[in-house]
Amino acid sequence: MKNFVKVASLAATLALAACQTNPNTVVSPKEDAVNSRHVADTEHQIWKNGTDELCWQTGYYPDGNAVVGCDAVAAKPVENVKIDSSKLNFDASALFDFDKATLRPMGQQALGALATALKSVKFDQTIVVGHTDSFGSDAYNDRLSLRRAEAVKAFLVSQGISPAAITTSGMGKRQLLVQPLTKGTRAARIAAEQPNRRVSVDVRGVNVPADQVGRWNTFLQSIPGVNIK
Repeated sequence: MKNFVKVASLAATLALAACQTNPNTVVSPKEDAVNSRHVADTEHQIWKNGTDELCWQTGYYPDGNAVVGCDAVAAKPVENVKIDSSKLNFDASALFDFDKATLRPMGQQALGALATALKSVKFDQTIVVGHTDSFGSDAYNDRLSLRRAEAVKAFLVSQGISPAAITTSGMGKRQLLVQPLTKGTRAARIAAEQPNRRVSVDVRGVNVPADQVGRWNTFLQSIPGVNIK
């Protein structure tokens, strides 16, 4: 009641603010709790004119804070954008022992970070593809690359990613990143083909706020054993 009387006593000094109410905001804006320049009732609802278009201001506090619905514009919501493809290449040595398809602890840690990222966003599909080096037969490498892709999928599913959102395939040695050496020791030739031994994870249709795209990419780059393509 005291607040109401105090506000009423200032009626002679009131100025009708020449500002339109944003039609997309609340009808009854509340005064700023820290530094108000508006006339309000005991519930802190700002007084408005008869057509509910303008807000009353007090001449005693012209530097008070503006409020949305009277003389401040509501912050524009940040729109989401869709990232068509976020492709990661996992070094196979970070995920598996040589010639194996059982995830190493380091591989589980890396994929756990990826699962955390996937659960924080909406996405359309994740494509997991296994790759090998040029050593061994086509049939053997096809099986090994597929087993590795399936191992990655199984782990992501165990972390809460829907199996329906993940597809797998094994490319064997059909998509080499570097060509095999024709000279040198076997150890040297195996070492030279390390980039070929990998698992690629392509996350399609990621929806993130427009101002968070850089953060999303930075997070992916921070995952151990990952190269962004």
